[in-house]
Amino acid sequence: MRFFGIAAAGLAALLLAACASLTAERNRPLETAIHGPAYRITTIPDGTSKELFVALAFSGGGKRSSAFGYGVLTAFREITVDFGQGRRNLTQEIDVVTGVSGGSFTASAFALKREVLFDTYVDEFLKYDLNAEIFGLYLLPWRWDWLFNPNWGTNDEMARVYDELLFKGAEYGELAKLGRPFLGVQATDFANEEPFVFGQDTFDWLCSDITTLPIARAVAASNGFPILFTPISLNNYAHGEVDTCKRPDWVDEYLAIPDELSRRRHLAKLASSYLDKRDEAYVHLLDGGVSDNLALRGLIQMMAPTAEEATLDVQSLNKLRHVVIVSVDGQAEPDRQLTDVPYLDSVFRVIGAVTSTAIDRYGFETLIHAREMTRRLAVGLAQRDCPRDENGPTTCRMIDDHFAHVSLAELADDERRSALAAIPTGLTIADADVDALVAAGHDAVLCDKELRDFFQSLPKVQMPPIPTRCRTYRPEERAALKASEASSITARASRADKP
Repeated sequence: MRFFGIAAAGLAALLLAACASLTAERNRPLETAIHGPAYRITTIPDGTSKELFVALAFSGGGKRSSAFGYGVLTAFREITVDFGQGRRNLTQEIDVVTGVSGGSFTASAFALKREVLFDTYVDEFLKYDLNAEIFGLYLLPWRWDWLFNPNWGTNDEMARVYDELLFKGAEYGELAKLGRPFLGVQATDFANEEPFVFGQDTFDWLCSDITTLPIARAVAASNGFPILFTPISLNNYAHGEVDTCKRPDWVDEYLAIPDELSRRRHLAKLASSYLDKRDEAYVHLLDGGVSDNLALRGLIQMMAPTAEEATLDVQSLNKLRHVVIVSVDGQAEPDRQLTDVPYLDSVFRVIGAVTSTAIDRYGFETLIHAREMTRRLAVGLAQRDCPRDENGPTTCRMIDDHFAHVSLAELADDERRSALAAIPTGLTIADADVDALVAAGHDAVLCDKELRDFFQSLPKVQMPPIPTRCRTYRPEERAALKASEASSITARASRADKP
């Protein structure tokens, strides 16, 4: 017995010694010299066509959203256009991808891997059993560092797992050099109960440099489901006397807005909550779905205030014709079977219903606001650097706005869709479900009427036919749409033949 006691004590000592060496990597302060471009949408290289501005927002919902969002990307990849620089697929024309919770996996992997994603993502990540990692985190003693070490939490361990699977040590500085699409991973700030978007514009509020931050830590923060995972924490250096820390001019300007319901004033107050001086400060981040499960509020936050300070290339702006924002919604549908039972005998079902109700209703309002924001963004860009009259700036160029919400609702309401809706939200789903969700995301894009109309307006477009599983197309509508597409192709060919 004494031997076993000594052995146990020795094992505990070894565990404690090992734990002492594990420390989560924190964000670093902003230095005078930033190596390479700062990670801002206005400063990173832009190889996309000037005629388009395209943003995709990937919703939360675990692996089901990851797989559905990946399917959407495969459809964009099959659509090609030519703006005079050779034929390109639409994935090469994406300017921004945002992601929250499960959607942050697909958004960040695409931003980093680009074309390589389509060769590796399904087998190496979507079909990987992340639940086994979570069980091991709690059940395997040699992974209990988080029990003894205050500098290492459960989500720090998950960040390590995500890094090994997807990111291989890549930091935001690497994304900055790659250029667009700009990645906006969205988490939730515990203290402010607001979206926190990983990018240099937000890190300016912390007087911190995002280029040295591992991408995996942002993704872990976005997936930090409360209680199951510990928060990802950042240092706020704004409290110190840092010469390179500058309060953005727009903050005080927007704070002076008298309207208490002004979104700009609200954003300025949020920025001030980080910038105000104090003895010391930290930011604790958890699952982004708590504040916005569609990844649209973060996108709105990115596009609203600081873009006005950015210097835009007037020549490029004159070429812009389309602003396109697509909400890629892989969330589970409401549990309609609740009406079939006389009483609710499952606490998990009750929790699920309450949670989904709050998310769905909040999400609906977010969709409405995002659609309005898309229109305002197009109008604002159309008026940039234009003459002014007594009513303000005039519109001197034509820029069309397009907003689409792509979800399972695009597909026929049959047994296949019912099976998709029944797939649980989690970090591991069956391989067959992964394949079904990828196919569903692919078809949902091609089923969306507004998107097909937009695609058809692009020069020399080539795209797959309308899937047979679309909900929105009756036989007569399908025939009319095919005739319209054929007419568009004939008209473009005729224009191309003219000298």
